[in-house]
Amino acid sequence: MGQGRLIVACDFGTTYFRGVVTEADPSGELEIIGCAQEKSEGFQDGDFVDLGKAKECIARTLKTLEKNTDIDVSGFTYNISGSHLHSVRATSQVPISNGPRPIKESDVEEAKTRAGTMDIPFDNKILTITPVEFAVDRVRGIVDPINRVGSHLEMQAHLITGSRTVLHNIENAIEDAGYQPIREEVDILAAGVALLTRPEMENGVLLMDVGGLVTNWAVYIKGTVVANGMVPWGGEHLTADLAHGLRISLEEAEKVKRLRGVVLRSLVAESSVETLFEENSPEETPELVAAILEPRLEEIFTLVKQDYGDLRQLANLGSGVILTGGGSLCEGTVGLCEEIFDLPVQGRYLPFPLRGGDRLPKGQWATALGLASWVARDTTFSARSEDKASSGGLWGWICGLFSSDRD
Repeated sequence: MGQGRLIVACDFGTTYFRGVVTEADPSGELEIIGCAQEKSEGFQDGDFVDLGKAKECIARTLKTLEKNTDIDVSGFTYNISGSHLHSVRATSQVPISNGPRPIKESDVEEAKTRAGTMDIPFDNKILTITPVEFAVDRVRGIVDPINRVGSHLEMQAHLITGSRTVLHNIENAIEDAGYQPIREEVDILAAGVALLTRPEMENGVLLMDVGGLVTNWAVYIKGTVVANGMVPWGGEHLTADLAHGLRISLEEAEKVKRLRGVVLRSLVAESSVETLFEENSPEETPELVAAILEPRLEEIFTLVKQDYGDLRQLANLGSGVILTGGGSLCEGTVGLCEEIFDLPVQGRYLPFPLRGGDRLPKGQWATALGLASWVARDTTFSARSEDKASSGGLWGWICGLFSSDRD
């Protein structure tokens, strides 16, 4: 290892807990030092529903990570997910003192602070505040107001809130496992850091992560996230449908899905699906597998489309859809998604080339690496900016991202 700063991140997923140790150089670029993964236990819908099993699973994952990297871990960054997350739009207004004058970073920070004072349920916490658009003296559509002369600043912001109870449960489980919860980030945004390029975010892109039990999504326009959400269906529901349709066990169905899963019926020969209802043990064929899986995945994609709601804006996403997650690996997934969204679609499962990437086994590592990259870029940006030392979180990361060389 070099002389960079070590960053430890853990992705709490419905199927696996995945941990990584990375080393960040002074520019914020990462090298993967090592990783570990364990079957998740006690975790459901973004919360630890069995704290005893959760504590043990966290401890196993981190002990394995320590063994694989020969590094003692004291704490780590982790992801937040689940149906307790909600996205809202907030508007804040700031009169420019002694104006008109060039708008300063402190004015933007004040607008961000005021956006964070909006009323939310008492048991919720604001996790991220993302500036989406600015207006200066009623001139709208401004992306960056710094140095623009004006007397009045208005900001539209995208906020993500989460349950304080869930957040405390996660922190307690991590502490009970013997580690320090350093910071949390919303998982779909962390995956976006790892998987999306700056031009894709600028041109407009929908990132969709089809996980085990849920599908998370986020839309980026003009370089920033403008909407996000989740639907309560994922890859394990595809497996359950196969098990029910073919009258086989969940374990066998998972194997069929991974090895021979087809989700687009136009890719296979036409056949009658009556055998699914008439036979006690239907013979597995590509035609029957596609007939079972296509409706469920079509439903998932349709629900995401409806959840976003703004179909006209969706149609103008210049970079289309980026698919990730273990539930999107079946043959025909990209084609089915293109049919539903009428946009170009591509699957993307690993971040852009990172040093040490050969140390990662097969699996879904984007969220864990995105968490590490988020910390590296945020800290790097803060260190570079004298009058932005107090900035952090998503706004700091956005600025850090756009000052990087990655394209």
